[in-house]
Amino acid sequence: MVREYLRHASRFSRPARLFLAAQVLYGVGQTSVWVLRNLYLKARGFDEDFIGHTLAAQSLGMAAVVLVAAPFMDRMRFRPFQAAGVLGLAAGLAGVTLTGSSAGILGACLVTGLGIALLEVGAAPFLVRHSGPVERPYLFGVAMALSPASGLAATLGIKAGALAWGEHEAAYGRMLLVSAGVASAALAALAILREADPEPAPRGGDRFDWPTALRFFLPELAFGLGAGLTIPFINLYFRIRFGTPAGDIGLYYSGAQALMMAAFLLAPVVAGRLGSVRTIVLFQLSSLPFFLVLAFATSPALAVAAFLLRHACMNMVHPVGAAFAMEVVRPRQRARVNAMKQAANKIAWVVANSAGGILVAQGALLGFFVDGFTTTMLATIALYVLGSAMYWRFFARQRAGSVPAPESEPAAGA
Repeated sequence: MVREYLRHASRFSRPARLFLAAQVLYGVGQTSVWVLRNLYLKARGFDEDFIGHTLAAQSLGMAAVVLVAAPFMDRMRFRPFQAAGVLGLAAGLAGVTLTGSSAGILGACLVTGLGIALLEVGAAPFLVRHSGPVERPYLFGVAMALSPASGLAATLGIKAGALAWGEHEAAYGRMLLVSAGVASAALAALAILREADPEPAPRGGDRFDWPTALRFFLPELAFGLGAGLTIPFINLYFRIRFGTPAGDIGLYYSGAQALMMAAFLLAPVVAGRLGSVRTIVLFQLSSLPFFLVLAFATSPALAVAAFLLRHACMNMVHPVGAAFAMEVVRPRQRARVNAMKQAANKIAWVVANSAGGILVAQGALLGFFVDGFTTTMLATIALYVLGSAMYWRFFARQRAGSVPAPESEPAAGA
């Protein structure tokens, strides 16, 4: 596997390499959103209900971007959107710590969502625009693997910060500000990036391929609802159910990021043997037994093991899924289809984040449930099964490139 990656990495274009460097830096800020921000808000005295609303505000900002900005991305260069995304992410992280009001915190979370969405929507189309079909699966694998790598660096930094400053409101605030500064450094890599021109408009118009877009939208909606109920509350799950300190939670996330990094690199190799769709569905379903263990675990060690394995299985399909989607759709519609996928996910999170916060705050709905986290996790499992079934139904016979595309395949960027 290492030899394959080294051989294909030599073909990565310079814009793609600079994009990967920027991704490592702003990935630190993205990790801090998920690991630190909830703990910071909890330390300030906000309850899970309000934290759910902050997550919903962030998801609302993300949904707004994918609905408004994506149609322009296919016709323009991606770098200005990426730079705006970095600024939004950094400003949102800093804003949460500097504002003194609930409304200000919600506004900062909204800005964070705007920034994250700008970074996410353009990433896959950018990589396709600056790569050829031979090295593309491996470029996506490296891009996805670098995200947990930067996350690993961030979580280790959080552990170091907890040891140096303690675990209280002021310490969490300092860590968020440091994360905002690291994310801002991504602007240096973007400043020297020279991007290829967008694909020219096809002759005869560019009618949007709604059937293909909806086949990606509907499974993503189910996955988004399931993830939004549970994933943002995992740090609170360990804190509330087991009393785990923030530094240890950071180490759990570090282990998850390390496993996910290896899984991202392995996924393109597995997909080359099993096919993209089979690989995606197989690993999505293989994560669910570990989620079931998490739902009912009363042992911290068992919960940590299930968390790590679930995280690796469910997330390893992302590079394969992203590359598959971008190759199935037409070149000048990639950002729009990617935006529809993101919109499905983020709109679902707007609903699920608030619902998840309420369910967690209310506790167990039935006597044999451990607590409110059991309720949300069982709902998540059901939604993931639904999403996987739809994905298999829509794409089991689909191969990348089999949808008619009147535009020619772009050459890799210089």
